[in-house]
Amino acid sequence: MAQPEDSMRRVDVRLKWPHEAHDFTPWLAEHLDLLGAELGLKLEAVDQEVPVGPYSLDILATTPVDGDEVRVAIENQLEWSDVQHLGQLLTYATGLDANVAVWVAPEFRHQLAEALHRLNEWTHEQIRFYGVRVELLRNEGSSELTPRFHKVVWPGDWDEAATTREGVQSEEARLYEDFFRPLIHELVRSGFAATAKQHFDHTGRFFTPALAENVGYAASLERGNNAWVIFHVRTDDVDRTNRIFEELHRHREAIEADFANQLANRTDGTAALAPEWNWGKYELYAFSSISIRRDGTFYADEDERERTREWMLTLLPVLKEVFDPRIEAILDRLPADDGR
Repeated sequence: MAQPEDSMRRVDVRLKWPHEAHDFTPWLAEHLDLLGAELGLKLEAVDQEVPVGPYSLDILATTPVDGDEVRVAIENQLEWSDVQHLGQLLTYATGLDANVAVWVAPEFRHQLAEALHRLNEWTHEQIRFYGVRVELLRNEGSSELTPRFHKVVWPGDWDEAATTREGVQSEEARLYEDFFRPLIHELVRSGFAATAKQHFDHTGRFFTPALAENVGYAASLERGNNAWVIFHVRTDDVDRTNRIFEELHRHREAIEADFANQLANRTDGTAALAPEWNWGKYELYAFSSISIRRDGTFYADEDERERTREWMLTLLPVLKEVFDPRIEAILDRLPADDGR
């Protein structure tokens, strides 16, 4: 039995499709009837990952128009719309001689949706551009996930209210802010940090001041099922960042043992926690991180979110006790002209 729409709320699309290429694109190719129903088109899948020179289109489909079968280029993503995907859509549609171009994303930035709308105005009527928001709905108290499409841009008009202007906080960002606010308040009150700033995106917070610029501690609650406390290293010099991480990594066993001992000395029962460590050097993005993970989703109930906050509040000070003296000694040893 279908749930009343007012009892459903949007949740993160990655709860159903963790990976864009491996999960979402194949699912979408098999459910083009749902997408087509929203667009008023009869879509038939032709192929996936279709080569366009050195690039590839997510889905190539066809649709009948005035008695002819015309090509439909479908480009999908699981993050907010971005300029790169707009360029990809235009490149693929051109390279495959597609008369219809469809862009699917969970959120559309106002400026990019407007650009798609203007393309419909500038091109002749045989060329059509669509922007479609993919949504995932879940009824409170239920684990069932219901996909839905919402037309944002179509030939002749667009739903401006369904777009997000830069600088305007999305509902998801506001809800994450509600999650982090009590965490930040307690860490500031306890003297752990003076304040916090966004860490990469609204799913994480970086706590300042740190021992050096962008060398410090963070907490993150990802859209999937991952909660993290993090020691983050990103200096102005990539070689310096790598040297800091490599020196710490040489003492990984001692660091993890020190952390376990300090955690065990606490009297609040946290010694029972089994840290799940992740040591990562992400040279492509010029940063390194040493993180501890546990299961945790923003879309859990409030009691579970509170347990995740308490876990963060417990582990972050221990992480700081373990890493502060080590990183201070490393920074003192590195040459002063090395970007410090």
